Amino acid sequence: DTVGAMTSGGTESILLAVYTYREHARKERKMRGELELVAPTTVHPAFDKACHYFGVRLRKVDVGRGYLADVRAMRRAIGRRTIAIVASAPQYPHGVIDPIEDLGAMAAREGVPMHVDACVGGFVLPWVERVGRHLAPWAFRVPGVTSISADLHKYGYAAKGASLMMLRDASLQKYQAFSFNNWERGAYVNNTAQGTRSGGA
Repeated sequence: DTVGAMTSGGTESILLAVYTYREHARKERKMRGELELVAPTTVHPAFDKACHYFGVRLRKVDVGRGYLADVRAMRRAIGRRTIAIVASAPQYPHGVIDPIEDLGAMAAREGVPMHVDACVGGFVLPWVERVGRHLAPWAFRVPGVTSISADLHKYGYAAKGASLMMLRDASLQKYQAFSFNNWERGAYVNNTAQGTRSGGA
């Protein structure tokens, strides 16, 4: 049931993730007021940008030993206004993979969606595993993971401007889309932030 959209890069994929969870929280979970996204301090600045754009508070949590996301601290940061949590595979500053399996289990227990930013690792980690290197589960094999961003223009070796925003469940995709029906020409629907863009990448 996994679905996805091709985007112009990791930042757009992350923008869509935050937008999706904000809309899901408002429409499905009936959440009102200031909404929050919980993430380690090591997440990509695109999450700061997305939260700024969409009026979501980014609640950053200090990392623990080895610069890894602190599962207990992340759990304590979750509140009634939390729309999702975020982890990285790997995170940019230190190149380490957050404990996705433990975070996913915690997110599932708390009933909170979880996004994995694999913009660097998405097209490296599967091949690391294929050559025999053991990695802890980090993608949709972890039940609590509900979305993943992965850049094709990094180690997928596509031209610049190519990323993926993937959702575990097709039912979430309607919250990623922007639709507008009050137009003389008819319905206007986009699954990404951009309308027209270059097809080169």
